[in-house]
Amino acid sequence: MKVYKEKLSDKEEKLLVTLLARTKISESCPVAYRLIKITDSQGLESTCVLVPARALVSVLELKKMLLKCGHNPNVTKEYWSRAYQAVIKETDKAITLCYKPGFYGDAYLRANDKVVGEIKGDKPILHPSAKNHLPVEGKQETLKLWKINVAPYALHSSRIMLALCCGFSGFLLKLSGMEGGGFHLWGMSSIGKTSSAYMLASLAGSPKDVVVLWNNTDKGLEEIAVAHNDSYLVLDESKLLDKDVLAAAKIMQNRVYTLSGGKGKTRSAMYENKVAEWQVSIFSTGECSLQQLAASGNIERLEGENVRVIDVNADAGAEMGIFESLPDDVNSSNELVHAIKDATHRYYGSAKPAFLKRLVADIQDDRESVKRKLEKGIEFFLDKHKVDRNSGIQVRIAKRFAIAYVAGSMAVKYGVLPFTKQEIMKGISTCYQDSLKAVLSEPEITKPLMGNSLNAIIDFCKKDDLLNLIGNDRVTQTVIKKAPVIIHKVKGRAVYAVDKDLVHNYLSKSQRKGILTLLTKQGVLLSDVNKEYSTIQIIYKRKQVGRRYCFVCNKFDKFMKE
Repeated sequence: MKVYKEKLSDKEEKLLVTLLARTKISESCPVAYRLIKITDSQGLESTCVLVPARALVSVLELKKMLLKCGHNPNVTKEYWSRAYQAVIKETDKAITLCYKPGFYGDAYLRANDKVVGEIKGDKPILHPSAKNHLPVEGKQETLKLWKINVAPYALHSSRIMLALCCGFSGFLLKLSGMEGGGFHLWGMSSIGKTSSAYMLASLAGSPKDVVVLWNNTDKGLEEIAVAHNDSYLVLDESKLLDKDVLAAAKIMQNRVYTLSGGKGKTRSAMYENKVAEWQVSIFSTGECSLQQLAASGNIERLEGENVRVIDVNADAGAEMGIFESLPDDVNSSNELVHAIKDATHRYYGSAKPAFLKRLVADIQDDRESVKRKLEKGIEFFLDKHKVDRNSGIQVRIAKRFAIAYVAGSMAVKYGVLPFTKQEIMKGISTCYQDSLKAVLSEPEITKPLMGNSLNAIIDFCKKDDLLNLIGNDRVTQTVIKKAPVIIHKVKGRAVYAVDKDLVHNYLSKSQRKGILTLLTKQGVLLSDVNKEYSTIQIIYKRKQVGRRYCFVCNKFDKFMKE
């Protein structure tokens, strides 16, 4: 028996769609859209969607689009005709489609399409094609609970304090006129670097949604940077760039310039064939410093790169990784790392909107006054640290920390951070002073810098039955030549003399130049005069027994202990 669906009357069948606004055709937005609100059948929840003009050619096309966007399908045929008429009607209300979040005039368009501040003119809305890489800025629990359960951890780590303030500084870049850039927190694994990234991510959302990995494609990172415009970008695990240290060094140098420079290439159709532009505050983590990574690839780190993304050693010097102290109820740094992970994944997403609300209100009230206070705060930081104003490099490095200090101080003033300005200054100043020790110094050689490249060679040198020629004159040349590693004195130094074929087998040609050159610079590997690196002729009982790579024992031993 055929069941006939009861037809609802027009009076009972309430429209669930409302036309809110239309877009204006322009060079940057040649396709017309209409902003429509769709309400559920109970009238309890609603969502706003952009419907392209091509979906308005017929009732059927509009029906397909609305159903795709979640409209209730249980309505009559006559309903769709009425909905169509409601959507295509004339309206004077207009919106501006934007290809990135951030400041538009003195208002701020967030990644979730919410506008902070009063709008003068058409309301900005994110273009549908701009939403591919937007951070998920969800909120869980209140700002008050975040301030109680998450923020206080920064008082136990200057590195975490820097991370939080670096995040707030992203909203001040445009006002200050500074270029994008930030900090690279580096150190061995399990030292707490990711805890800093989690703390920073929690300003805007859940760490699992906000933290980005370095190993995206160049194009992908450009689009991610655009999606974080006028905000901050958390990049984790620089070691994932490439197994080849030379390739990794080149990739990193290029990406640091691109991300901090704020301009991409003209290849992305997403931006209507125009150059993608952005301005972000960067906080990156990795096992090696950017200076070490450049040195490992035999690449000179340029001054402009030094001042755009600044290396900060994750080790705070208190034998607790990134921490200088522990809360009273925590027994170890490892326990504190787990506590931070739990807290930041439970309380998040309230600090960024709270900061923006106050900042935008101040800007809209008196933009020039906010700008003067920002400049005054930066000058205060430079004066306090006696920065040489005649040195452009020193000033630019100091200003990167200074704007973080000012941003943190503003967050205190706005009631977002539960600290004092003195506590903000202490944390930022500590990181600044520690960074200066390494900015112009020779990069320290570490095993993480080499990745797994030297592991096989180290394993050979660790063996207990190595042939030791020091003080031993009873070994034949044949035995010496067959030994993969021998201990001998070369140029007055005890060395592990490693067979060159063994080194070449485990270090590819592309890796060899960068790694062996760096080891030579550090005095770990001996070489002939004026050579970047080389084998050295081994002399035993006044006879030549073959050329080998000679690693100085007391310096190479530290690799074996890690």
